[in-house]
Amino acid sequence: MKTKQDKHLSVASEEERLPGGCSRRDFLILGGIGVTGLASSAALGANRKAKVEDVPVVLEAAINGSTTKKKNPHAPETVQEQISEMVRVLDAGAAIAHNHSNHFHEDPVQAARFYAEVNRQVLEKHPHAITYPTVNLDVAVLRKERRALAAGSACAHQRVLARAGLSNMIMLDTGAVSVSLLENDGIANEEAFFVYQFWPDDVRFSQRTCTDFDCGAAVAVYEPGWMKSVVAMARAGTLPRGSKLNLFFGGDSFGCMPPPIPEALELYLKMMEGLDLKWAVACPAADRSIMDTPLARMALERGGDLRVGLEDYTTGPSNLEQLERAKELVAAVGRRIIHGPEAIEYLDIPFQPRPEDHEGDFDSSPGQIFGARQVDPPYLVC
Repeated sequence: MKTKQDKHLSVASEEERLPGGCSRRDFLILGGIGVTGLASSAALGANRKAKVEDVPVVLEAAINGSTTKKKNPHAPETVQEQISEMVRVLDAGAAIAHNHSNHFHEDPVQAARFYAEVNRQVLEKHPHAITYPTVNLDVAVLRKERRALAAGSACAHQRVLARAGLSNMIMLDTGAVSVSLLENDGIANEEAFFVYQFWPDDVRFSQRTCTDFDCGAAVAVYEPGWMKSVVAMARAGTLPRGSKLNLFFGGDSFGCMPPPIPEALELYLKMMEGLDLKWAVACPAADRSIMDTPLARMALERGGDLRVGLEDYTTGPSNLEQLERAKELVAAVGRRIIHGPEAIEYLDIPFQPRPEDHEGDFDSSPGQIFGARQVDPPYLVC
C-alpha cells in the first residue's frame, strides 16, 4: 500500500492497473517520462500509441469565468442558468464542471451561497459530478491596493462548500503571477494588470481543506515556477490525493503563461518526469481555443486531458459546442472519455456523494472555517 510520501512517485516495477487496463508505469512512459527533446506525434511509435489509447480521458468544462453575456450571449450568469449549463455539459460527457459566480463577498459563507444553490441542484442530477468554484477575489481591490489578501481568505468559501458536501474539488494555487494584457508598445494595459498571488499560508489552507473533507485538488500551473512548487509537493508527499493539474498556456497578448507551443508542454512533461500526475492543457484567450493549438492533440497523444469552455475561449461558441469539438479529437486519437464514478476513481478523489437528506448546512463562525490556525477572518472583499 502506498504511503503518503510515495503516493505520487513511480517505481519501475509497479504494475498497478488504471481504468482501461493501462499500468501506471506505462502511463508515465506515455506522459513523456524518459523522452528528451521534442517528440513529434509520429515519433511516439505505433506501440506507444496503442498503449496511450488505454488511458482514459477526463474532460473539464469551465463554463463562464469572467465572461458575461455582453461579451458572449452563451455565457451563463444567474444561478438557474449555471445549473442548466452545468447539467448540460455533464450530460454531454464532461467529468468536471468549473464555474464563477462573479459575486464577491467579504464573508466566505455569503460568498459560498451562490455556488451552494447551483451545486445542490447539479448534484441531485449528477451525484458523482466533480465540481469546483473559482477563488473569491475582487480584482479591482488587488489592482488598486496592490497587496495580498488575508491568509486563506480567497479559498475560505471553498472550505464552507466542502464541509457541506457541496464541492468535491478545491482550487490549489501555489504561487504568484502577474496577470496582464500587453499593449502595442509591449507594456501591460494599466486596467488589465494585477498580481494573482497565493502565499504559503494560502497553499496550506487549501491543502488542509482537501485532506479534512476528502476533496480533490484543481492545481493551476501558470508558469514553470508554479510547476516547481507542485513537483516539490508531489515528491514530499504533500500534494493532496486526487490532484489534477491544469497547465495554462497564453497567447502573445498575455504577459503571463508560456505560449501554446510544443516546446512549452515538453518542458512541463520533463519537469513531471518520474511522477504519477494527472494533467490537462488549457489556453485562456479571446480569439482561440486550446483546440486551435498543437497542444490539444499533443496532450491526448501523451496521456493528458483537455479543459475547454467559455472561461478560456471567451468569444467562442457555446460550452457544448466546444465540448463536442474536444470529444471529436479524443475519438480521433482513439482514447475513451470517462466521467461520474469512474472519473472519481481514476483521479483518486476520496470524496463520497452526500446523503440525500444532507442539506449542506453552513457555519459562519470564522473559527470553524479557518480551523485551529489563528488568523483573522477575511475582512476584504475577496
